[in-house]
Amino acid sequence: MGLFSYEQLKGMNPGEFRVYNFVASHLNTAYEMNIRQLAGEVGVSTTTVLRFCEKVGCSGYTELKYRLRQAAGAQSKDGNFDVVPAVQYINSSADDPAFAEKLFQAAELCANADQIILSGDGGSGMLIRYGAYLFSSIGKAAFLAERGCKAVCPGGETRTAVLILSSQGDSEEIISGMNSYKKAGAALISITNAEQCPAAQISDINFPCYMPEVSRDFGNGELEPVSQIPTVYLLEKLTARIQKFLK
Repeated sequence: MGLFSYEQLKGMNPGEFRVYNFVASHLNTAYEMNIRQLAGEVGVSTTTVLRFCEKVGCSGYTELKYRLRQAAGAQSKDGNFDVVPAVQYINSSADDPAFAEKLFQAAELCANADQIILSGDGGSGMLIRYGAYLFSSIGKAAFLAERGCKAVCPGGETRTAVLILSSQGDSEEIISGMNSYKKAGAALISITNAEQCPAAQISDINFPCYMPEVSRDFGNGELEPVSQIPTVYLLEKLTARIQKFLK
C-alpha cells in the first residue's frame, strides 16, 4: 500500500494538502521534526497538522512520524519511483461514478469541439505531444502550445477545447493563458496533481491525480509527480470516450 490513498487526499482542504505536499517531498527529514517545526515549515497551524494526521488514518502526530520514517526507509532502498499510488488512482477511478461523469462531460466537450489545444508546463511536454497524437488518431484537430498557453484561440463560431497538463497548476504563464482562453469562449479541461490549485479552480472540468511529488530537474526547481501513469491513463480514457461520441 502507498503512504497516502487517493480517497484520503481528495478530501483534504488546501492547508492539509500543503502538509501532504511537504511530507511527501521531504520524507527523509519530515519524520525528524516535531509538530511545531513541521507546522512552521509548511506555514499552517498545529491544528491543521493534527487534522491531516486524522484524515490519513493516524491516531496522532507520533503515528504519522512513524509512518514517515518507515516510508523514508523504503524509499532509500527502492528509489523515488513508486507505481503503487498510480495503481490506487486507477482502481479508485474505475469505481467512482463522479469520475465517470466528469470523463463523459470532458469527452463530450472535446467531441463537439472544432479543435483541441494541448498545453502544459514542467515535464508535461512529452505528454501533451502524446495527447495530440491520440486525439489526431481519432480524427480530431489537435494543436500544441508547449510553452504555456500561447496558441491562438479563434473566436466566432470556432469551438475550442483546451486541455491543460500542469502538476502544480499555479504558474503565472499557465493561469494567464487559461484566463485568455476562457475569455475567448474555450472550454477548459485540466489534469493537475490536486484540485486545490488555481488551474483546477479555473477549469470547467478538472482531473486531480494526487501523486506523491519529488523535485525533478526541469530547470525550474518545481516539484513533479513521482508517476505520470495517471496522466497517460486519463489521456487514453478520454480518447476512447471521445471516439464513442464520434461513431
